[in-house]
Amino acid sequence: MTSKLIPFQIETQRVIQLLAKQIYQSPLALLRENTQNAFDAIRQRLHKGDDFQPRIEIQLFANKIIISDNGLGMTPDDLRQHYWKAGSSSKNNDEARAAGVVGTFGIGAMANFGIADELTVETESALSGERTLCKAVKEQLSLTEDCIEMHSQDSRGEPGTTIEANISPGSEINIDQARNYVSDFISLVEVPVYVNGQMISCKPVESYVPNIPETWRNIVSDCKLGDRFSADVELVLSNNADIWIKLTNLFWDGKSLAGRLVLRSGHPNLQTFRSGFGLATASVSSVYQFGGVADLLVLEPTAGREALTVDGMQLLQSMVHEIDAYISVELSKRDECDASTAFMSWVAARNRFDLCGLLRMTIQPGDRLTLTEISSLTKNKPMMLYEGTDQSIIKLHANEDSPLLLAARTNPRRKCEQGYLQQYAKIETVSNKPVVTNLRKWKDLSSAESGLAFRIESILESDYFLKTEVVYADISHQLPILAEKLANSVRIVLNPDGQTLKMLFGLFDHDYASFGSMAKDFVRTIIFPKVSDFVPSSTRQGAEAFLKAIRRPRELFEYADDDLGTLPKIWEDYQEGLISMEQAVERSQSAVRGSVQFVDVSASRNVREVVPDLIENETALQHADADIAVSFEAAPAITRLDNTSSAKLLVLGVNEPPLRGYRNFLAITDRVREEMGDFFLQPHKTSVVWGGQKTLFIFLHHSGQFGLYYDLQTREVVDAPAGGGVFPSCTIVLKDRIYIPVPEPIAQSFVPIAGERKRFEVRADILRTESL
Repeated sequence: MTSKLIPFQIETQRVIQLLAKQIYQSPLALLRENTQNAFDAIRQRLHKGDDFQPRIEIQLFANKIIISDNGLGMTPDDLRQHYWKAGSSSKNNDEARAAGVVGTFGIGAMANFGIADELTVETESALSGERTLCKAVKEQLSLTEDCIEMHSQDSRGEPGTTIEANISPGSEINIDQARNYVSDFISLVEVPVYVNGQMISCKPVESYVPNIPETWRNIVSDCKLGDRFSADVELVLSNNADIWIKLTNLFWDGKSLAGRLVLRSGHPNLQTFRSGFGLATASVSSVYQFGGVADLLVLEPTAGREALTVDGMQLLQSMVHEIDAYISVELSKRDECDASTAFMSWVAARNRFDLCGLLRMTIQPGDRLTLTEISSLTKNKPMMLYEGTDQSIIKLHANEDSPLLLAARTNPRRKCEQGYLQQYAKIETVSNKPVVTNLRKWKDLSSAESGLAFRIESILESDYFLKTEVVYADISHQLPILAEKLANSVRIVLNPDGQTLKMLFGLFDHDYASFGSMAKDFVRTIIFPKVSDFVPSSTRQGAEAFLKAIRRPRELFEYADDDLGTLPKIWEDYQEGLISMEQAVERSQSAVRGSVQFVDVSASRNVREVVPDLIENETALQHADADIAVSFEAAPAITRLDNTSSAKLLVLGVNEPPLRGYRNFLAITDRVREEMGDFFLQPHKTSVVWGGQKTLFIFLHHSGQFGLYYDLQTREVVDAPAGGGVFPSCTIVLKDRIYIPVPEPIAQSFVPIAGERKRFEVRADILRTESL
């Protein structure tokens, strides 16, 4: 028997195409990368001190893209050592960073070969005057042989670079879509950028963050926003407490930060920039739901430009955290604070009731008074406070000689009133405590009543770790359910005459197979909101214990500088003979591989096929209890831990009733489910933000201490205007699947049609609130 060694063969152009598509999810990424390189070259030439009129020209054709600039240009050595060498960048130095360049990774040339089959580069250096022409054909690329043509040209005295990319057959671009794509990240740069002769740059920041109807404006120089943050502040307020704020001359931890922040309350997303060049859409946790523009030189993109590095995200979150605090203090000095639920939420969450003096409270009889006025009125004589809604009690105690204060019915205003009055006013409370009568003895209960009580206790203990005692009795104030905190447990009193309970008793007696799931949905929908504050994990201590239990290696698929470092090192090791070609390819693919999810029609199922009783239970509960309303507060997931499913997408037909407003539910990846799925067994809030090719789900734990973000990157632009906000929680947890709800405005981008295959790049992580 004879043996011999054979070489490892590789199709170089195919590997480059695969790597390009793994890092750059959009086939139009070559537009962004080459435009960014042109922008960086102009900033470097301006920093050098040359006197010229900057300009970038982009010409779009279906099968060709041409990008020209009059920036610094490249020498033959720059081309050889940096442009055509993946992982090496001539801009990764202090001088380039001082010029405000955007990119420092040195892998942008790879982006061209995602959809291009031929690339021509003509450049003249402003430093040496050398002019060079390069040409690369994808089919001729090789990792071991010289394959890129390079020709010296006569100098024209016109520094700059022109990139011409010929698009591969079958990858032709849509010109209008490409123009919109490049506009998203170039609009705010101060360099004139033309697309097919039309200037698309130099737009005012108001094009991203429209101003608001002005009631009050305040401008403060060198304003201290918090312990770590100071800036020049321009603050605008509307009569309904909308907020617009512009921050310049920024200092963080005593260090100057080049750039600006322009934010508006209720704005759908936060668009990040570096030197005016668009990076990625970010999402920060803000009680005022601040979005807008964050243009900071310190922000760095990941290698694929689809996200910010973790450090950048955390810096933005920390800054917005201090902006929230500053706004709240300033708003407390204005009458408009009474119109701001966000202000009251911030105050209530931090017990800053000293800021509530200008909130107005209802008094009967009489006009609404500020809490400061009420405090003054009670200095000599206490006032009566009623926290209920019973009109007979109000009529009994309210009169001209002794007006009655009426507490707000809902939080956070109610909590602000209670906190302020407790600290700064003399108040006597009119009792509104419900009275329990005719308590039923256990031996007198029917089998259905005792069976339901036992099932509720079991569900609350197993699902929410809450020890309870369920009893039956009559309850005053026409209440169907009452929850009371006892020493070591919670007592839940049920009125057996309620319509919902009668329905459950009927199922127990006549359709026991349906009783279990209905009882579970009854606890989730009706019981939980009344006991949520008693659930152990709702406290900081309980949240910490739960977080420690589920904290596992994070799935954070992004390419920060230190994460990406493997790529240039891998190929350097190969060139030095330290690893084989096979090892280099395998490691390179691992270095750029994210968590990828595919969904096609075959992976879709109707909700009824997977959870047959769910829609019927929700409809029955809504019919039996008319007071059930869609809530944006933290809510438990829908759990069916005995059910399994292979489907990646659950859908409801147009003729079927939506489930809490949703018709589509997307399965999270198996890896996220295995590593972080326990999070969804805890009550949580749901927020969704979308824009461009990104959709970001943020699930906030009901303790408010931490949350889970699930970031989806699509190949196509989300088929809806940029937007988002808080949505009802409606997670579905099965034995082997977890489905998250997809809001209707973006459903079309998630539901495949016949013959279509949706592809999502996934990033997920559990972070504390301050980092979200």
